[in-house]
Amino acid sequence: MSESDNELLCLVANGGQTAFDRLVARHQGPISAFAYRILGNMTDAEDVSQETFGRVWSHAPRWNPDGKAKSWIYRIAHNLCIDRLRARRPTVDIADQEIEDGSPNPEQVLSRKRSETGLRDAVALLPERQRIAISLFHLKDMTADEAAEAMGISVDALESLLRRARKKLKEIMQHQEGGAISKAAIGERQ
Repeated sequence: MSESDNELLCLVANGGQTAFDRLVARHQGPISAFAYRILGNMTDAEDVSQETFGRVWSHAPRWNPDGKAKSWIYRIAHNLCIDRLRARRPTVDIADQEIEDGSPNPEQVLSRKRSETGLRDAVALLPERQRIAISLFHLKDMTADEAAEAMGISVDALESLLRRARKKLKEIMQHQEGGAISKAAIGERQ
């Protein structure tokens, strides 16, 4: 029987390298994916994942065993992502821009991009806290308690963020070509 995240983190707090390796193997991929959804850049997401587990190793002795290890790890990743977002300065890389004669206007380009990329891009357009709430609750399949703990907010605040995010996603998707989004993709879990 495999150990729970909490059991592994208790072992890590006592210097257990094998337990740490198991914890990393279990969560590194999901943490990278979570960071990618927030940051939109794979290099930054991988850096955040590495730094997250560096902090898990160094701060494990300070972890409160009454909490959930998974939520604590995601909280570290969340905070690192927020730090990176705050450090970013808005820039435009001209090399990434396609310049063509007779190119469609910006509204047409935006509409086409939204249609091509669907829900993932719609989620990326949400305000930061709504995007994080949706990512944790729906895409990382956390419970409301776990997601709220990872974000450092109450369950009521999380549910409010999720309601606003779902409403905004519906609006975004209705403006895309192809129109509607399935309720299963953004609706409440049962």
